[in-house]
Amino acid sequence: MIRNKEKIIHKNTEKIAQIVKAYVEEMDTLSGTYEFTIDNIEKLWVEMDGSTKEVYLEINREVIAQINEKEIIRLKKENTKKKE
Repeated sequence: MIRNKEKIIHKNTEKIAQIVKAYVEEMDTLSGTYEFTIDNIEKLWVEMDGSTKEVYLEINREVIAQINEKEIIRLKKENTKKKE
């Protein structure tokens, strides 16, 4: 029912992987300095959380845009006729 599923999955998996990689790299860099504090850890967490939420919202938009509405309507009509 959803067109371009693999494209959506691949593109967004790469985005999430980049966000996680950047977070881990920042934490690794930070852990070797005096700036390794709860405040800085929380700041990085909030940045990662915001970035991933943006990706998830984009995924939802992409998926909804790719739904074949005609097919859903056809299936609903079919289902309704079976119940009658």
